[in-house]
Amino acid sequence: MKQAPLNLQKQLSRLVGFLLMITGLHVYAGNLTASVDRDTLGLEETFILTLRYDEQVNATPDYELLRKDFDILNTQSGTQMSIINGSMEASTEWKIALAPKRIGKALIPSFTIDGAVSDAIEMTIEGKSKSPKNTDSDVTVEIETSKDTGYVQEQIIITLRLYTTTGLSGIDLQPLQVKDALVVQLDEKQYQTKINGRPGAVVETRYALFPQQSGELVIPSMLYQVALASGQRDIWDRFYGNRQNNILRLRTEEQRLNILPAPANVASGDWLPANNVSLSDHWSTSLDSLKIGEPITRSITIKADGLTAGQINPLHFDNIDGLTFYNDQAQNDDQKTANGVQGTRVETLAIVPTKAGHFTLPEVKVNWWDTKSNSVRTATLPAVNVTVGLGDMTQVPAAPVDHTEAATDIAKNTDSIPAQSTQTIVQAKTPLWLYVTNILSLLIAIFFAVRFLQLKRDLRKASDSESKERNEFSSNESETWSNFKRALSEQELAGLRKSLILWAQAYWRDSTINSLQAVADHAQQPALTEELNKLDAAIFSTHASAPDKDVLLQLLANLRMSKRKSASAEGLQPLYKSK
Repeated sequence: MKQAPLNLQKQLSRLVGFLLMITGLHVYAGNLTASVDRDTLGLEETFILTLRYDEQVNATPDYELLRKDFDILNTQSGTQMSIINGSMEASTEWKIALAPKRIGKALIPSFTIDGAVSDAIEMTIEGKSKSPKNTDSDVTVEIETSKDTGYVQEQIIITLRLYTTTGLSGIDLQPLQVKDALVVQLDEKQYQTKINGRPGAVVETRYALFPQQSGELVIPSMLYQVALASGQRDIWDRFYGNRQNNILRLRTEEQRLNILPAPANVASGDWLPANNVSLSDHWSTSLDSLKIGEPITRSITIKADGLTAGQINPLHFDNIDGLTFYNDQAQNDDQKTANGVQGTRVETLAIVPTKAGHFTLPEVKVNWWDTKSNSVRTATLPAVNVTVGLGDMTQVPAAPVDHTEAATDIAKNTDSIPAQSTQTIVQAKTPLWLYVTNILSLLIAIFFAVRFLQLKRDLRKASDSESKERNEFSSNESETWSNFKRALSEQELAGLRKSLILWAQAYWRDSTINSLQAVADHAQQPALTEELNKLDAAIFSTHASAPDKDVLLQLLANLRMSKRKSASAEGLQPLYKSK
């Protein structure tokens, strides 16, 4: 009988949420982010600043503070539209080509668009720009590694640069392949600089390298094929093409790195060489409303700077008496940043309470190796205390209605109606207002009498309905067994779980059974417990296998048969009486 109020409450909640969503559209401020293609450069080099606002807007950023430390060479802006899961999203982006004015630390200021504020960015401006070792040629190439010695699985940044002071119409670089190492291309960027006092350009390509074995690691020589434009227009002719050109073949030097094994004091399962590792978690619902049999989902996110998601070890969770854990498929994602690869692994855990009480989920720890300080560090999520209340599988009988008292009240009210009518009619010379008042009183009394009878009828129907529900709840074991077998033939595992629990309540005459774990505790049969765990896992985890329905039916049928045999044996009298 509580379904209708619950549905009404749900509809009202949705309506309020919809109104809040509509009114919130006018006060929503988009997110404004700022990024640069590199944060360290020479005084004579250029770089690109990108501002991105995740809404469509006609505003223009204020560049006044930016001009203090940088010359603005060029600006471009545009709007991007995309449709994700049926909803349209728009964003506005500005790209600003900049050149520094001085050596040292320079700050790109915060920008403001429609109330959203971006973060400031600190730039390092060096006195000398990067220049090729060979200055005799108009086009040269070089290779640079972030370190000469590293650990197994540690990220090493490989940077390839092509310098040119002449017009180019094409650049072709062979893919980087290194034996016993994972290679991830990060980015390619172009910027202007001065080479021996002449205007020049640099094409920079970066890779993240992850050695998989200790020992000497060889980075082979990389081949560039460069097309020189015969009619020089500017240093960026390669983007426009030219029919008359010459082909140059340029190679970088071979590099040899020393790769160390993991330190002996670090367990193999804890080996995560990274710049930083962080942990965070999210719960699908509030921890204040946990109930038996109602699952809750915990998502734990592991972020590692300098590692791919595939290198992050999976977490391990031990079951707690009263709480059952079901691991879902982990979600992996890799992001390419200015510092290399950032791997993210999201572990999703379904937790099903099987007992009421207070429980403590232990802290989550991830040990990792800090490649900056060469020491072991630990990322931690603190322990979580949860309280589980009783579920709503059992039905509480409604309070009995005293029909005798209700009928007596109705009789009293019914008898009073004609008495008032008679008294009004026999009076002589009654004022008109009194007639009107009495008639209105009579109509009101009739209305409430009719309404009372309707309420009585509705109450009787409600009582009959609740009585019917109580009868169905306390129906004999054969009826619930038939319902369970009918649910077996259907594909709905949640309905099968519910029908099995209802049968168990009738079978053991115990209305406190409200989970499959409670059924297993009553049955005390290992084979049946295994199938019940499979059923729970199939419901609360997307990659778990479903139970064998034929085996489950046979095990429960044997359980019923054993009980009937024991009951029959107790009722039999011995064939021969002992003398």
